[in-house]
Amino acid sequence: MKLYYTPRSHFSRKVRILLDAWSVPALLLDVGNVAERSSEVFGSNPLMRVPTWVDGATWIIDSDHIARYLTPRYDPEDAFGVLTDDVSLLNLRAVMNGVMASEVELILARRTGIDTDAYPRFDKIRSAITQGLDWLEANAVLFPERPSYAGFHLTCLWDHLVLYDLVALDHPRLRAIAARMSCLPFVAMSAPT
Repeated sequence: MKLYYTPRSHFSRKVRILLDAWSVPALLLDVGNVAERSSEVFGSNPLMRVPTWVDGATWIIDSDHIARYLTPRYDPEDAFGVLTDDVSLLNLRAVMNGVMASEVELILARRTGIDTDAYPRFDKIRSAITQGLDWLEANAVLFPERPSYAGFHLTCLWDHLVLYDLVALDHPRLRAIAARMSCLPFVAMSAPT
């Protein structure tokens, strides 16, 4: 089993946390430069993004889809709530994924030399990040107290935001949840540096 990833990818980290929690051995293949334009580098992912999971002849893209694939196999009781159909939790995921994708768009634009302060498109992206975080903060009560996929997801998002320092992080409830999840050894193992 292989996971195509990058060490700092918050999307990949969601999967890595589950693998570490369940002690599932997997070959981690760092794709290196995410600007690479060969799908083979990304485990044949035609979108040329991480993560990609390869299990024999089966390959899966998108971190949440990978998590849904792995959970019945390694956590049939779904202790972390990966397989939930609770609309509130699904909305948390959607907002977190949107914030994460927006952040990646800003980071990659800057890496390629685009002045992200010069174009209104990037103002909207920054607003989406801020509004998404504000919404998550206002709805922080929806995150389970126990270790959960939602909490892991938030921790991946939060740590990435701290690492890249693109927006102000005035969200004490989110900070507290991320800090609580980060104390778990299997979450701390993949913390970005």
